[in-house]
Amino acid sequence: MQSYDSDDISNNHGGYQKHYGDEDHTTSAWTEHRKHFFILSSAGKPIYARYGDESRISSYMGVIQALISFFADNDDTLRCINAGEHRFVFLLKAPLYLVCVSRSGESESQLRDQLGYLYAQIVSVLTQSQMTKIFEQRNNYDLRGLIGGTEIFLDSMGKLMNTYPGFMLGAIQCLTMPRELRDKVGAVLGRAKCKPLLYALLVTPTQLITLLRPRTHSMHPADLHLIFNLLSGSTTFESSESWTPICLPKFNNKSFLHAYICYIAKKVCMLLISPDKDSFFEMSDVKQKVVEGLEAGGMLASLESYAAAGTRGGFSVGDTGIPGLRHFLYKSRTNVQFTMPELTEPYATTTARKRLLRQYQHMNERMHRKTRPLKLLFHVGEQETMLGWITSGFELYAVFGPLVSKSAVVLMSNKLLKWIRKQEDSLLILNSPSFEKFK
Repeated sequence: MQSYDSDDISNNHGGYQKHYGDEDHTTSAWTEHRKHFFILSSAGKPIYARYGDESRISSYMGVIQALISFFADNDDTLRCINAGEHRFVFLLKAPLYLVCVSRSGESESQLRDQLGYLYAQIVSVLTQSQMTKIFEQRNNYDLRGLIGGTEIFLDSMGKLMNTYPGFMLGAIQCLTMPRELRDKVGAVLGRAKCKPLLYALLVTPTQLITLLRPRTHSMHPADLHLIFNLLSGSTTFESSESWTPICLPKFNNKSFLHAYICYIAKKVCMLLISPDKDSFFEMSDVKQKVVEGLEAGGMLASLESYAAAGTRGGFSVGDTGIPGLRHFLYKSRTNVQFTMPELTEPYATTTARKRLLRQYQHMNERMHRKTRPLKLLFHVGEQETMLGWITSGFELYAVFGPLVSKSAVVLMSNKLLKWIRKQEDSLLILNSPSFEKFK
């Protein structure tokens, strides 16, 4: 059995060097970034900056703190400032202030949601109660000493929110695979349960394979996004068994759970989450039983194969048989899950993919706007035609070529929905099993 380290998660990544950490805030390169994130304490102490060294921009942090205090002194709350093409969005979660300065075109509500995820990332490392207690005792405390080494996860969260539609949709992407295989894998996982186990998950770095839970406890998509970010943000977990404390804010923001993390195949990770900090060896035994069960049933190699395909998207728009369809996002509102095909031409480059996500965000924001929300939106742009469609059961965002007519888009979108319904049990997890099923 491999060794493990039960120390605070920050110790595992203390050697991390921020990619833009040495960038000078007085240069044009720093100001030309399209989206900045800043985190400071309510006393004005710098905690985090997405670009550059936060300690070198303490004067900017002081200006932010002064602006917020000015409005607070007048019994008001500063939420957003629009200045030309720049949007300044504020999220005040005492004792922390989080600010986004963006010219990406994202809406105020979307940027505020992203700040909320950054806040949740800090809570996942510290817990809300620990952080509150620290600042009650000393309001000018320098929090960087406690979160040092975990900036890697704040950085990766910033990157993931620019590429992964799950944050915008508030939903989880499942790995595309046959339902029969998913059910068999879930059964192997369920039969290996031990008493201290709360959640058992098999995932790829951004997709859910299966999740077992108590009947009385679901797992919120926001907590799953934190887990995906944990895996996406660091390669440390790929090399050995890990045992790390983690706070899942939507489950309980006041205390830690403990996560056993181990890759059982390439791109296939097992997470076993327990409230018992001393249950590492029991979790390791569960992992061993699951691996043996999957290998005996010939399932582990299949999982590895589907996970490898899943990194590319799992399926292509060509599989739908719909000519002219370039890409789509489909969210099951009932299951809080989404699916999408792999990104191919004309969205093969990073720039094109980011632009497509911005188009999806524009459609999503317009349809969910508090004033005059829409159930159906037809958008014609220079490079593509898009349809947004929301019902009580699903959300669909479909992308076609720029010269496709409205009637053709509606016809093809209906065909797409029929295809999705036929494939639904492989694209989504329709019935997430509970541990009680395998008693």
